[in-house]
Amino acid sequence: MNVYDVSHVNGDIYEIEAEFYEREGDDWVFYVANGEVFRVSWLDVLGVTKSSLRPHPVEAQTEDLWL
Repeated sequence: MNVYDVSHVNGDIYEIEAEFYEREGDDWVFYVANGEVFRVSWLDVLGVTKSSLRPHPVEAQTEDLWL
């Protein structure tokens, strides 16, 4: 699972968990297991970045086991 930061033109940043995203018509659409989890007009998006700030949930659980 990937975590994407979607920067909206209004200044908000949405953190989206998805396997991938693609442009569909006038929208960016984010998917998990071929199911749509988030949709936003591409005109309302300043940028999409893959987040590196939050560890993957499985990695976090594994790290906790070794502590």
